[in-house]
Amino acid sequence: MNFLYPGFLIAAGAVSAAVVVLHLLVTQQPRSEDLPTVRFVPDVPARSTSVAIRPSDLLLLLLRVLMIMAIGAAFAQPQLKPKRQAVARIVMVDASRAVKDMKEVADSATPLVKGAAAVVVFDSVAREVTPAHAPDSLAALAAGPKSARRGMLSTAMITGLRAAARVRDAADSIEMVVVSPLVGEERDAATDELRNLWPGHIRVVRVAGPDQTADADAAKNTPRPRVEWADSAKSTMWQARAKTDTIGAVRAGTSVMVYNFARRWQPAAGMPDSLTRVYARWDDGEPAAFERINGNDCVRSIAFSLPNAGDAILRPDFVRFVDGLSAPCGVTRDILPLPEAFVSAFSGPAALAPVSSIKPRETRMTPLVPWLLGGALLLALLELLVRRMSGDAAASREAELTASRPAAKPVTGAAA
Repeated sequence: MNFLYPGFLIAAGAVSAAVVVLHLLVTQQPRSEDLPTVRFVPDVPARSTSVAIRPSDLLLLLLRVLMIMAIGAAFAQPQLKPKRQAVARIVMVDASRAVKDMKEVADSATPLVKGAAAVVVFDSVAREVTPAHAPDSLAALAAGPKSARRGMLSTAMITGLRAAARVRDAADSIEMVVVSPLVGEERDAATDELRNLWPGHIRVVRVAGPDQTADADAAKNTPRPRVEWADSAKSTMWQARAKTDTIGAVRAGTSVMVYNFARRWQPAAGMPDSLTRVYARWDDGEPAAFERINGNDCVRSIAFSLPNAGDAILRPDFVRFVDGLSAPCGVTRDILPLPEAFVSAFSGPAALAPVSSIKPRETRMTPLVPWLLGGALLLALLELLVRRMSGDAAASREAELTASRPAAKPVTGAAA
């Protein structure tokens, strides 16, 4: 066991030592003797304080020390160290549309998930699977329908990094494994940055990707778009905004155009409908272009005007953006396998990631803290009960001493 904030425990020990010192200071009734001048002493209880070798009220002292130490230990955040293993494995399994055969993925991943510290299944989203149930989950994926979602390595990396921060205290090093076909559409602008956050090797188990011939044949039958502009065509997809505003960027697919656009149009009521999808969005998420496919007819309706002055039209991002507006209709897919140069860079160094180089997850209250605070509260109640009982006993002894003390005799005038 270790403590995240040991200073609180040290402070609790200092306070406990002070309490012990205070219990060595004993206040008691001094021994009484009859003196001739006793009649001139006020008839009040007498007390004297002295230093004792043995602390007084041992039960009270024990309760107080335990209560202080329990509070200090709770604030010090005790952490139970789990049993460590040499290598902890994190397996990330691709279940997206990029996989040709999920049975192949299940066969490749099943030996890896046995004994793994964490298992991540991902497509466009990533979710952790309990390692004990991972083989059953893989079998269910293999027997079920194929996913239509795009795979994203970035979401898998984010979840894998979080899992590594959670299991870092149970191992000396961590191995990360990716089971995926690694095609072009699974890589985005954040993939390389997220890969650089992992300090060790990533083992890549590559499986078969989608059939490129079938996808190419489908692309040949995809209709070319007929582009229309909201301010130059009688489109039913848009309606004029009550007040024109300006916005700084628009995104279409993976292309982004940064420019000071005037936004004059907004989606008409009921848009997008069942035949229409959002093709481009403003940087605040509102639709900026629609695409409607009806049979072999495809209309791409755009609610903004392209810049026609300044240096904006000379920038490479403008050229990519215009090319994107004239791209074939439907959701485009890059199913070509990522090059070996990327796979080599993604695999990284040969050494596994040491846990010392992995940032721990955000500190949270440990399960021992509520128990320690509850024990401190119980000890406080017991201390109050014992102190009250000790006070009653002391009051009884004081009453007995007062009753046994001889009464002072009045002095008469003759005797004086």
